[in-house]
Amino acid sequence: MLVILLFIIILNIVSIVLMYYCLGELGKKEKIIFIAAGTAIMYMLTSFVYWLSTKDIEITSVSERGKDLITFLFVPINGLITLPLLAKSYFKYKIGGIDMPILRNRAIVILILLVIILVIECTYFKNIQQQVVDLLIEQQSTQETTDAMETAGNVVGNSLGDIETVNQTTNEAAQNSIEVQKNEVLQGNQITEVVVNDTVNESLIRNNIISNENIMENNSVSNENVVEINE
Repeated sequence: MLVILLFIIILNIVSIVLMYYCLGELGKKEKIIFIAAGTAIMYMLTSFVYWLSTKDIEITSVSERGKDLITFLFVPINGLITLPLLAKSYFKYKIGGIDMPILRNRAIVILILLVIILVIECTYFKNIQQQVVDLLIEQQSTQETTDAMETAGNVVGNSLGDIETVNQTTNEAAQNSIEVQKNEVLQGNQITEVVVNDTVNESLIRNNIISNENIMENNSVSNENVVEINE
């Protein structure tokens, strides 16, 4: 498509340059008027022939683009064949090189040549339109396929990202659960240790009390025995 657009631009530039130089030493204003008028007339004639040959084709956005491509392609082609010859004859008439009847006869010959060209183009425009439409549809399909692949790639990438996020969240939750269980075990061990220590301390205190009571009883018995012996 880019090649076709560049080709159309080049053809238009060449057509304008040829008309400009064929007008010789005429003033710039007169040259611009001749070039603009000739190009406009050629555009209207080509558009009419195109409409006449493709009026039975359903107009869609794709066919409309095809119409623009074909029209802008054949306007400079038709202009290259006829307008430089007419410009050269017009320049000769302006400088007195030829008379009006000669200019008129040359204009008629150029017009007949243009009519023949337009009739030939009329028979080919329908086929050309279909080829251009097929080209545009193929390009559109390729673009849609590329867009679909990019969308699928984005979906896959997002899915992988979601999976990674879920895995990361799961790992964090598991680590937090493990830490909580560790803390609970440590707290349980600490509580158990305190209970055991309290039990041991209580046992020691009881043993000490019992020992002291026994010692006091023994001392009391001993004192009683000593008192009896002394008596």
